[in-house]
Amino acid sequence: MKVVVTGAAGFLGSFLSEELLSKEHEVIGIDNFFRGKKEYLPKHINFKFHEIDLVKQPKDFCKIIEEEEPQLLFHYAAINGTKYFYDIPYQVINNNIVMTQNVLNACKNSKVKKIIYASSSETYGEPLEIPTPETHPILLNINTNRDSYASSKAICDFYVKLFAKENNIDFLILRIFNTYGPHMDTSEYGQVIPEFINKMFNDEKFTIIGNGEHTRSFCYVSDHTRLVRKLAETVSNQVVNIGNDKETRIIDLAEMMHKMENKEFNPEFLLEREYDHKRRCPDISKLKKLINDYPKVTLEEGLKRTIKCYSKNIQSC
Repeated sequence: MKVVVTGAAGFLGSFLSEELLSKEHEVIGIDNFFRGKKEYLPKHINFKFHEIDLVKQPKDFCKIIEEEEPQLLFHYAAINGTKYFYDIPYQVINNNIVMTQNVLNACKNSKVKKIIYASSSETYGEPLEIPTPETHPILLNINTNRDSYASSKAICDFYVKLFAKENNIDFLILRIFNTYGPHMDTSEYGQVIPEFINKMFNDEKFTIIGNGEHTRSFCYVSDHTRLVRKLAETVSNQVVNIGNDKETRIIDLAEMMHKMENKEFNPEFLLEREYDHKRRCPDISKLKKLINDYPKVTLEEGLKRTIKCYSKNIQSC
């Protein structure tokens, strides 16, 4: 089957492309290298790549959809990274919405039969229920720039669902919880695990934003891509949580990583970001029921794989 993956040079998009190729799909990758890197792109006979800015070049994307006639479209492209939510909130909300509108418009009167959209657990806000099910309401806070990202994902959930209904095609909305592994940004604009790895190997003073009591649930990238592929191949017109349902305190995560590398653990705690969510953990009972599968890589094993990769090249792996 021929598929399109937007954000194909990014962390999740690159691994998803590899997973799809391993199952003999033909993959057309799209990226503008805002955060993705050329070296992350698959080297495979069935992979084609186009450097396109989905905000500024909608006609070029339309042409690709028209000429290639893909049946599935995985829309993973977005401005992500928590610090961006605070630093460039207007660009985050505007670009994420506009690129999604352009992607959907390109699918009108096309051969695309299903759109798989990478949404986010951020749409749940400060959750009222832990673990958090898909029936949980969308909670947005106008008082914080952080929700520039959550609001962009939430409105695009509606765009995808309503567009699919209007055009008689299928959709799948993925509420993605924290995912980690190689190919992640190790800067302050990245996620917590690669940022911690960077601090450990550069012998910087090890800092934690907040008191370390915040929790997240970490899913290794190979689990993510396998589960998403299975859902895309068999499930339609659903909203599904994708993540690991094992909740971990940030301070415990940091200490575990230091023990793995036999490093002294003496963290310095910084002021937490405003409106940072205290807890995050998915209810994945729906996922298990739909495809009879679930995340299988333990946090310890996933961290070992990730740290081994980054220890060779702290900038990328």
